Amino acid sequence: MPKSKRAKIVHLTKTKKKGREKGDAFIEEVRDCVDEFSNIFLFEVENMRNAAFKALRTKWTDSRFMIGRNKLIMIALGTNKEDEYRDGISDLAKNITGDRGLLFTNKDMKSVTSFFKEFKEPQYARAGCIAARKFDVPAGELKGLPVSMEPQLRKLGLPIRIQKGKLVVAIETTICEAGNALTVEQCKILEMFETKMVSFRINILGCYADEKFARISSD
Repeated sequence: MPKSKRAKIVHLTKTKKKGREKGDAFIEEVRDCVDEFSNIFLFEVENMRNAAFKALRTKWTDSRFMIGRNKLIMIALGTNKEDEYRDGISDLAKNITGDRGLLFTNKDMKSVTSFFKEFKEPQYARAGCIAARKFDVPAGELKGLPVSMEPQLRKLGLPIRIQKGKLVVAIETTICEAGNALTVEQCKILEMFETKMVSFRINILGCYADEKFARISSD
């Protein structure tokens, strides 16, 4: 296994003592993972959902995901040749931004990329998400929803009326068009109709192994 530069310790000095101690502990945790696992994959999340990500972790109990503390992870790894924890790892650290994280694993490149190429978990869309397809609510009786929801459905923009104690859609209504950004109201309607427009996905962007970081094509 490549030799680490553990003697080179970077402490957090501009935070309160308790926070600094937690930060230092996390930095050591990251470095422990660098020493333990042979491969570190850089990934980016699409449509993050905490429950879905938690379920994903249970499928990878022999590996370790880290996401959400980018600044501390970058400090742990080092962002230049002078302070990098292991040779070449600063090239990985400089790419940790936004919704990106790291997967520490001993699984090989093919196993990881093949798994995540196929992996996706359908999810309800949130405002701002792009509609994957057109969705229409046909005219006629609206089954499965109580009459008491009539005011709420009207407020969301559906042409609803009550006939003989049942909810009825007056005319066929297009809720969204493929490729358009969804509004809060559209998302609420789609969820009412149990229509999932997006998927929780993990895109593998690169891998650090044998003291080198290499980008991975999405093709």
